[in-house]
Amino acid sequence: MRYIIIPIFSDSTRHPVHDKNSLSLLYVKPLDGESEILTMNHLDAFQVDDFEHLKDAEILTLDKKILLHLYPFENVHDINLLHWWMKNRPLNIDNIKIPAIDELTNRYYNLANINEIIPIFKHQQWCDQVATSIESVWSRRSDIDFPCYSTYNNDITEAFHFIERAGIPVSQPFDPRSQRHVSDGKMYCSFNLTTTTGRPSNAFGGVNFAALDKEKRQYIIPKNDMLVEYDYEACHIRIIADLIDYELPPGSAHEHLAQQYGVDIDQGKGLTFRYLYGGAPKSIIQSNPFFKKVTQFVNLLWDGFIQDGFIETPIYKRKITRSNFPEIDKNRLFNYLIQATETEKNIKMIRELRRYLYKKKTTLILYVYDSFLFDFSNKDGVETMKDIKKILERDNYYIRAKAGYDYQSLHNITERL
Repeated sequence: MRYIIIPIFSDSTRHPVHDKNSLSLLYVKPLDGESEILTMNHLDAFQVDDFEHLKDAEILTLDKKILLHLYPFENVHDINLLHWWMKNRPLNIDNIKIPAIDELTNRYYNLANINEIIPIFKHQQWCDQVATSIESVWSRRSDIDFPCYSTYNNDITEAFHFIERAGIPVSQPFDPRSQRHVSDGKMYCSFNLTTTTGRPSNAFGGVNFAALDKEKRQYIIPKNDMLVEYDYEACHIRIIADLIDYELPPGSAHEHLAQQYGVDIDQGKGLTFRYLYGGAPKSIIQSNPFFKKVTQFVNLLWDGFIQDGFIETPIYKRKITRSNFPEIDKNRLFNYLIQATETEKNIKMIRELRRYLYKKKTTLILYVYDSFLFDFSNKDGVETMKDIKKILERDNYYIRAKAGYDYQSLHNITERL
C-alpha cells in the first residue's frame, strides 16, 4: 500500500529531535484514498493512535529526514527531493495557507507547542492541499530516470539524517535566541538537500552551521572525550583531476600548482581558484598541463550541454538540464558540476563512516563540504582515528587532522596518525 504521510510536531520551530518537542499529529492518506489524522499529543485528542500498519508501507512525504527522526521507515520517497531532481528546486508549498493556522501562529508566536491547540481539522485542511501537490509531483516521476533518483533519495537522506540525529554538543547557547534550541546539552542542525548546486546548506534556529564564526565555534565541545576534525587538502582540485584524468603527484596539490606558476603556496591558491572559476588566461592554458586539460574538459562539457540539453553528474547520474538553467554559462556549469560531484562523493563517504561507526561511541556531528567533525571517544582507541583517516583518504585524497576540546581550539595531529 502506498501512503502520503505528513508529521505535525507540537512545535514546528524546534527541531524534531528536541527533547521538548514531540509528534502531535500524523496525517495519513492512501494514494487515491481518503485522509485521516492520527492523534498523539493534542488538546482535542481522545486517544493516542499508533502507526504500526504504516511501518512496512511505501511512503511519500515532504522531507524524508524529518520522518526518519520519528521512525526508521524503510521505503520512503522524499517528494521535495523528487521535485528538485526534476526541476532543480524544491516543491513550493508557501502559497498553501489556512487563515486560522496563520492567525493563531502569528498571535501566539512565543507560545510553545502551538500545534497542539490549533484545531485538528484545520491541520487536516492544510495537509490535504499539500497532499494534492505531492500527488502531482509523484504522477510525473516517469519524466526522469526513477531508479537513479531512488538510489540518491535513499543514500543522501540516510547520510544526512545520521549526522542530524547525532546533535552537536555545546557548552552554552550561541546567543539568547538559540537558548530554546538547546536540548540535553546539544543543538541540532538541519541540512537543506535541494539547493541550486545540490551542495547541502545547513542552518537551523537562526544558526548557519556551515559558516560558524569564532565565537560560536568555541562553544562546540565534545560529549565524549575530544573533538577531531578531518578536512581534505585541495578537495576541488583533486575532484577536477579525477574528472580530467590528470595525475597529481604525492603531497600538496596546491603546492604542485604553485610551483608551476613560480610562486609560493599562498599566492598559488589564489591564482588556482581565480583560474578555475573565472577562466585561465591563454598563457596559462598553453603552458600549464593541468589547466590545458581543464579548459578542454570545460569546453567539451559545454558542447554536450548545448547539444544534448543536459549533462550528468558522475556518481548518481543526476541530469543538470538547460531547461532548468537557461541563463547558465560554461564556467558556472563547470562549478555546479564540481559542487555536485563533491556532494555525491561525500554522500558515499558519510554512509561508509556510518557503517564503520555503528557499534562505536565516536559520532560524526558536523559536515561542512570538505571537512568532517567527530565527537571522539577514547574507548574506541586511536586506531579508530586512523581508520577514519584511511576511509576519507581513498582514491588519492589527502586529509589533515586536528583535535581539541572545543571547535575553535583544534591542533594539528596529522603526523601522529
